[in-house]
Amino acid sequence: MKRSTLAIILTCCSSGIFVPSAFAITTPADQDKLRIHTSMPRRTSDSLFSYTAEWRIDDGELYRSTGLSFLNAHKFDDPTQAHAVTKKLLTSMKDGMIQLDPNWRGITITQPPEQAELIIANKTGYSLTTVTVRDYSNQGLRFDLADKHFNANGVQVAFDLVFSADVEYLDGFSSKKALTASQGEIEIKIDDQKPIHIKTDGKTTRELEQEIAKQLSVSHLAETPLYPGMVSNDTRNNKPFDGSEVQFLNLAAKSIAIDITDPALGVLAKFKFKDENHSVKVVEPRFMLGALALTVLLAIVYFRRKNQQKSI
Repeated sequence: MKRSTLAIILTCCSSGIFVPSAFAITTPADQDKLRIHTSMPRRTSDSLFSYTAEWRIDDGELYRSTGLSFLNAHKFDDPTQAHAVTKKLLTSMKDGMIQLDPNWRGITITQPPEQAELIIANKTGYSLTTVTVRDYSNQGLRFDLADKHFNANGVQVAFDLVFSADVEYLDGFSSKKALTASQGEIEIKIDDQKPIHIKTDGKTTRELEQEIAKQLSVSHLAETPLYPGMVSNDTRNNKPFDGSEVQFLNLAAKSIAIDITDPALGVLAKFKFKDENHSVKVVEPRFMLGALALTVLLAIVYFRRKNQQKSI
């Protein structure tokens, strides 16, 4: 009976029953994907367009890269060829990733031939965590997950309306920054539903966000950001949170589009992915050593008791 008990103990210890364990999971390629449909900019001055993708190596560190471009409607020869704009945005992200070690480059970014769309996807062993798109060029943008629903894939979305002057204003060289929009319209469309239209004339970004949240029942006005803002060496990407944004946390749709015609306004489109693999742990050596020590201790106790019984 005692031999059987010891055998069970030794088997349990060696099999890891007493050891906190989990299996390393490799994230498959293209598990996380965001498709950005771009268009021609409306603004006729150099206007910022930048986007940052952040990813995690499975159960490891976070990495990110930013593509930054300046778009000007007058600098594109053919206004019908929006894919020329997209190509410029693609090149900017590839340039941004050059500074990363090849083993840290956990995403692919592609543009189908002659198409005005960018596809950001994870590589094998990496997972997307966030994507932030900053557009101050007044181009229409549409986002989707390549025919998947946002809520089914656990992807949360937010639109943060911002003033263009926040990235154009230079203290002491420009006039005072405007605190309200100028004149124009915001259009937001979800899937093939009828779009909403909001006049921007003279309103603050918070007032506009409140109107969006009122007209779209799938959204709400949030006073905390979907995720912390990025800080980089290029201050043009460091837009501090202004206190409100429109969030879509359970968006049962395959696409969402936003189009702003007011030159005083830009938008930060944010996408937060599930980031599941940050909690996946591989059994660490210290746990195995602890199990071995426990096995030895139980064996010593067993044989001591056995010897004591023999001597009686």
